[in-house]
Amino acid sequence: MTLSKNKYLILGAAVVIIGLAVFLVFRIKPGVLKTQKIKRGNLEVLVNCKGEVKGEKYTEINLPDVICDEELHVYQFKIADVVLEGKAVKKGDYIAKLDDSQIQNNMREIMLEKEKMDADLKNVILDSTVNLSQRREAINNAKLDLEYVKIDLEQSKYESEAYQRKTQMNYQKAEIEVEKIRRNYLLDKNRAKLQVTRYQDRVADRQKRIDKYQAALAATTITTPEDGIVMFTKDWTGKAYGKDSQINIWRPLIATLPDMSVAITETFVREIDISKIEMGDSVRIKIDALPSKSFIGKVVKIANIGEDHQDFDMKVFRVVIRFERSDKDMKPGMNANSDIIVASFRDQILVPKKAIFAKKGKPVVYLKKGGNITEEEIQVVAENDQFSVVKNDIQEGDVVLLYQPKEFQVEIIKVASN
Repeated sequence: MTLSKNKYLILGAAVVIIGLAVFLVFRIKPGVLKTQKIKRGNLEVLVNCKGEVKGEKYTEINLPDVICDEELHVYQFKIADVVLEGKAVKKGDYIAKLDDSQIQNNMREIMLEKEKMDADLKNVILDSTVNLSQRREAINNAKLDLEYVKIDLEQSKYESEAYQRKTQMNYQKAEIEVEKIRRNYLLDKNRAKLQVTRYQDRVADRQKRIDKYQAALAATTITTPEDGIVMFTKDWTGKAYGKDSQINIWRPLIATLPDMSVAITETFVREIDISKIEMGDSVRIKIDALPSKSFIGKVVKIANIGEDHQDFDMKVFRVVIRFERSDKDMKPGMNANSDIIVASFRDQILVPKKAIFAKKGKPVVYLKKGGNITEEEIQVVAENDQFSVVKNDIQEGDVVLLYQPKEFQVEIIKVASN
């Protein structure tokens, strides 16, 4: 009986304690839990961006020049096979194979054209030979006729003057005919020569193009010019080249062999942040694959022109950050998270961003002194995700409200800080 009574007493006491706690929680004024003391401290304004680790210097692996020849009429190639990205290779090792079907098809068409032109050339040469042979025979016949007329002319001295005049005219006519036939022969000879040369040039042009196609076929197997680690280039969508990717002759870079003795990270910064960044800004860098290590770098290049990028809904600018030092564990292609330090403030009054509100377009805070609350207009010098550096009469140790007092809620709009 005593045991049961004690149990009920303990249970009753627990209920009372819980009820009292709930009562106290709900009786506490909002300001007690929604205030913060102002402190002095350091503040850094950062622009965060992500990128990949690369070597500042690298060897390019491009489509061979013979493949980029526009006379081939093949402007885009499908990559049929590639090695794994990040593979260590030696000079002359296999990198990739391009689909050569377009080259094969175009070469077959040119070979068929050449076969037809070879036949046409033979016919032209044959026709020219026959025609010129006939012209030479005509010249010989005309010369014989001239000899006969010459004999008549020599014999006509024993005839009348009229007959002599007649034979003289026949001789002159025969001479003119010989000259005419000879001239026609030379014209036909030159005409035939031009025609044969024209066909020979066409055949030579087709052969030259066939040679180019054959050289291009041999060049569809891509090899590395140096030792290194293969890093494939990204296409216009930001995706690295791989099997079945399309590469065109106007963007011939397939891959690079980076030299990691000097490392960089290439990143993109939104257009709303790019004006904050300057050449030489310090950068803190973390590499996802090396979580225990931190790196320092600086901004060494800022693009002058913005560009579209599939990962952003606005224009972005390409920014290059050089590592202060490289690391033996650093590999090309590793993801890097960079904080660019665009401003740094030391020993300043820091106000929580949650305590800053806007009234009539101006930032204000609410100070609690004793039992009074006052509204103070402030000037924000700089801010990060949590705090703002301000210029006004706020002192270290002052208490600011993190909520909107009812008596000041008219026309008050919270500053969008995130």
